[in-house]
Amino acid sequence: MFENIKNKFKLHMQKYGYMLPEKHTLGFSGSLSIKVKRENKNEFFDYGVVSQKKVTDVFADYIVDALQTTAMMNVFRWHAFGESTAAESAADTLLTAETTQVRAYGTSTEGASSYIWSTVATHTFQAAATVGEHAVFDSSGISTGTMVDRSMFNGLPMSSGDQMQYTYQLSVISSG
Repeated sequence: MFENIKNKFKLHMQKYGYMLPEKHTLGFSGSLSIKVKRENKNEFFDYGVVSQKKVTDVFADYIVDALQTTAMMNVFRWHAFGESTAAESAADTLLTAETTQVRAYGTSTEGASSYIWSTVATHTFQAAATVGEHAVFDSSGISTGTMVDRSMFNGLPMSSGDQMQYTYQLSVISSG
């Protein structure tokens, strides 16, 4: 009886475009939190989680390649930002409008559980910018490298001397 109801529910969800994860699915989910410290203030203002999406196809491909080779996984520490607020996509490979300001190097840590990887970086602005996108890369070079996730949020104006702290968390969802 229960199995019949479960199958009907699954068919109903699929009919309307919703796919339930299979029992043996492994997945990744990213989230970005930001804090801002204005040049004339002494503390950060916490904006909380500003974006939650899935990781990019190029990062998923990188993971598979890393498992097949000796590629390093601990190189994803470079935080970049841009001024676009165009919708993000799993097919993104770079930020839409990355600024020419230097990427910030993040500190990598385990998140709230052993299934969450986190990297935190603070960027001090050398020039005014309206930040609307963020990504973590494996390269310090502007518009280069493999991107983990492009996070988009409402544009936030920043002035020279202001600081923005990025906390990116990658959750690995086990198939258990």
